[in-house]
Amino acid sequence: MAITDHHDTFIGSTDDGWTFVIVNRPIRNAARMLTAAGFTAREHQGRTLYLLPPQTSEGAHESAGVAAYGLMAHTMDLVDLAWTTHHPSTNDAEPEATIRFRDGTVTATALTDRVGDVLAQHGFTAPRHRRSTRCLPG
Repeated sequence: MAITDHHDTFIGSTDDGWTFVIVNRPIRNAARMLTAAGFTAREHQGRTLYLLPPQTSEGAHESAGVAAYGLMAHTMDLVDLAWTTHHPSTNDAEPEATIRFRDGTVTATALTDRVGDVLAQHGFTAPRHRRSTRCLPG
């Protein structure tokens, strides 16, 4: 099971600034809420992804927030790991974690112990040698 499949709703982003939403269980009016917030539906490997093109961080934050609040009326099982949706006042801050997807493996690099603890709560395991990169068991 992919990290994007663990929650009812997963919000993520790509390196080139696209924001995406995956809805993993039927949520009434989810498509309408997401498209009203500016997302477009695309079919990808048999799944519907909702995509928001790159824009200002303030615009992405606003659009994703509108969509998330609408979806949270139906489920609180929502994860937002998108860097594009950070509030504009946090854009100058160094990210506390970097998550990478490659060849079926998910790795996360935590810059602080606090973030490392959060990653561990979500199933990431620390490597045997003491470094900050963690892997999601799979």
